[in-house]
Amino acid sequence: MDSPQLVRVAIQCALPKEAAPIVKAMDHASSQSMLGNQLTEGTYQGIDLTVCVGGMGVANAAATAQFLIDRYQPQALIFSGIAGSINPGLSVGDILVGAEQHYAETNTAIIAECPPYQEFFPADSRLLELVVTAAQEAGLKRIPSVRELLESGSWSGVVDPGRLGAAGDLAAVSDRADREGADRRHYLLGSLSTSDRFNTDPEVLQELVERFAADGEAMEEAAAAQICGKCQVPFLCIRGISNPCGQSYEELNDQEDKSTLAADEAGRLTLGVLRKLAAQ
Repeated sequence: MDSPQLVRVAIQCALPKEAAPIVKAMDHASSQSMLGNQLTEGTYQGIDLTVCVGGMGVANAAATAQFLIDRYQPQALIFSGIAGSINPGLSVGDILVGAEQHYAETNTAIIAECPPYQEFFPADSRLLELVVTAAQEAGLKRIPSVRELLESGSWSGVVDPGRLGAAGDLAAVSDRADREGADRRHYLLGSLSTSDRFNTDPEVLQELVERFAADGEAMEEAAAAQICGKCQVPFLCIRGISNPCGQSYEELNDQEDKSTLAADEAGRLTLGVLRKLAAQ
């Protein structure tokens, strides 16, 4: 990132629940709807902030990112939201930071023939440094990514979609930040797969591990990161874990409290990054 200090930042979300904790913290907030996007403009810690709910899926994500860049010219774009986990170390409410984003079903070599000429889309290095500092100060414990587990020989070799949240009781996982201590809260810097499908098949999830060392899956970040790369806007994705990737969409919808917890945790860390930016 070339600028020594950021004064304009865009926060992109797919769902209102993902934007809610950030909007709640803003000063001088005003909201409007434009071109299908729900926008809130205001400030946070002296930063001019725009929060946009743009909808789910890669088409919405790319369109929203381009809209934000064209209209607001942000000096950084942060995607804050929820994701499903593949990494066995991640539980509901833990944080997956996308060190890299990639498309799950795309021939990535063909995609790389066009700007920004990349098969996967990395996070901005400075923003990664800031999110690590913010996570540490929030008391989160860093755990290994799937790639690190593979390289160390610690990966079991099998994706177990039923591992996470099998009890279905939010009391076992909710507000751990307050009730159970920092040693139970985790984050990692890893690989996020982006798909317009809500993948639950263990064979598909296993392929994501083998091809991309995927730690989790969601539906927007690679598209937003690709547009940011094309437009040379620093990008970061922060995802709270709401469910295991093997869980069905219907099951996730029946556990609204878990997805709200995940969105709140992602929003909390996103605000932590903004505070770090404001202090520079």
